[in-house]
Amino acid sequence: MPLSKAAMQAIRDYLEVRGPSDALPEQLFIFRHSRLNDTYLGDRLKTYARRSGIQHVTPHRLRHSCATLLLNSGAPALSVQQILGHKQIDTTLGYARLYDGTVAADYYSAMHRIERQLNVPEEAARKVSGFGELIALTDALHRGTLNSEQGEIVRTLREGLARLAEQEVTVV
Repeated sequence: MPLSKAAMQAIRDYLEVRGPSDALPEQLFIFRHSRLNDTYLGDRLKTYARRSGIQHVTPHRLRHSCATLLLNSGAPALSVQQILGHKQIDTTLGYARLYDGTVAADYYSAMHRIERQLNVPEEAARKVSGFGELIALTDALHRGTLNSEQGEIVRTLREGLARLAEQEVTVV
């Protein structure tokens, strides 16, 4: 699994203070000189959830949420499959709940690429999109999960709205 530079540095810092390596197990994270197990992690998570006022939190739910967030943020399903360590892509897709807005945004993004390949004039391509794309974009904006193509569409929409606002001011 890929790790950021900050995560790698945090691991190095942790290794310096966790104790002598010859007296500890091989595993990276330990508790009371033993490797962490599923029970320990689940218990700690429940403790922190209870303190935070959150109910029904499990390590499996966090894993499920991570997969969903990654897929809804535009991560390819095969990448998410590798991160989660699944042998079958169906297992990964079973974890994920794609929001309707994400599905619509993917559709409109793909259609936009097809229209460019077919040399459909930009004005016609943008008129075709309509309300579904706007709903998908607002969903992604609300969740803060715009991918780069959606970000470009939002910028284009903003410019168009600004032009419309200028026209309205001029007409009145």
